[in-house]
Amino acid sequence: MRLIRDLHTHTTYSHGKNTIAEMVDQARALGLEAIVISDHGRSHPMFGVKPENFVKMRREIDALNEKYDDIQIYLAVEANIIDSQGQIDIGAEERKYCDWIYAGYHYGFTPPNFKEALHFALRGYLARVLPFMRRRTKAIYTQAYLKMMDRYSLKMITHPGDKLPVDIDAVAKKAAERGVILEINPRHAHLSAEELKIAMQYGGRFAVNSDAHSTEALGQVEAAWPIIEEAGLPLSRVVNVR
Repeated sequence: MRLIRDLHTHTTYSHGKNTIAEMVDQARALGLEAIVISDHGRSHPMFGVKPENFVKMRREIDALNEKYDDIQIYLAVEANIIDSQGQIDIGAEERKYCDWIYAGYHYGFTPPNFKEALHFALRGYLARVLPFMRRRTKAIYTQAYLKMMDRYSLKMITHPGDKLPVDIDAVAKKAAERGVILEINPRHAHLSAEELKIAMQYGGRFAVNSDAHSTEALGQVEAAWPIIEEAGLPLSRVVNVR
C-alpha cells in the first residue's frame, strides 16, 4: 500500500509550521500525485483561517499549479462543527475559493450563541467526566453530524468520532448515502478498527490522511495500515492509496 494523495494538511495560515509552498515541495519530494491544503475554519479564535486569507491561499495554490506539472494542489477548509443543528463555520466568501469542504469536531471553537455553548460545546467536556450524560450526549452529537451532511455539500468528515461520541453506524450510513468520505486518521484514535468494521458495511468510501502540521509529518500514515488490515477494508474503497 502506498499513499498517493494526502488530502488533509495544515499550513501557517492556521497552526501549521510550514508554508503552502514548503508543504508542496515536500509532497513533490515524496512523489505524491496530489496534496490538499485544508486549514481550519474561522470559528477557532487561535488558529482559524481569517475569511480574507482564502483569496491569498487560492492565488498561491493557482500559481503553484501553474509552476508544477508533476503534482496537483487543491484548496479545502477543515470546517468546525459548531452547533447541535449541524452548522459549520464556513461562509460564502470562503466557499467560493475552495475546491472542497471538509468538516470535523475540534475543541476550542466559538459557538454561535450562549445556548449552543452550554447545550453543545460544554456538554462534550462534561460528558467525559459525568457518565450519566454520555448516552444523551452521543445522541445529540450524532444528530448534529447527520444534519450537517444534509445541510452542506461535504467532501469528507475528518477523524469522525474523535473528541466527541457519535454513533458510527448512523454516521457511516448517512455518509454513504451522501457520498461523503470518512477519514482514517493516524493522528487520532478514530476511526478505530472496530469502528471501521461498522462503517464499511454501507459501501461508503474512505481516505487515509496524515493531518500533517509540518513537512516532517506530511505523508506519514503508516499507523493507519494495521487499522485497515484488521478491519478487512478493501483498498479499492480507500480513495487515495495504491
